[in-house]
Amino acid sequence: MQNFRLYEERDASRALPIPKDPAVAIDGGKLVTVDAAKLAIEADATATAVAYTQDGGPVGQDYINIIYDPKVLLVGTADANFASTDLYLEVDIVISGSDQLIDLGASTTDVLKVVPNTFDTGVNVVGQAEDVLVKINKHLLEVI
Repeated sequence: MQNFRLYEERDASRALPIPKDPAVAIDGGKLVTVDAAKLAIEADATATAVAYTQDGGPVGQDYINIIYDPKVLLVGTADANFASTDLYLEVDIVISGSDQLIDLGASTTDVLKVVPNTFDTGVNVVGQAEDVLVKINKHLLEVI
């Protein structure tokens, strides 16, 4: 399952390779963070800065590409139904099985920010958990 996707596909061209832990696989569509050795790993709920990888990388691969434009918007699934009061909230991610979800009820690390959809009625639909529009609030490039 792809956990996040780019809101606009044209943003995929803004990729930057960063070192990845070759012992772990990272699925495409995931948010990543870095470990103590500054190697990319899949982000979990404790991540304090994240980046998005569209393609990921298998075991044995030394680099992954992250999207590095701070204005890039992502679409993901929340852990609860979206409400109009969720707009502009700074939120975390939560892990459910192997899925990364937007944690609308948590604001500890604030790695994401829920943003409004001005033109697309297919995102931020009140009463649905799918297709919530966010931007990265604390980008990984700020810490590596």
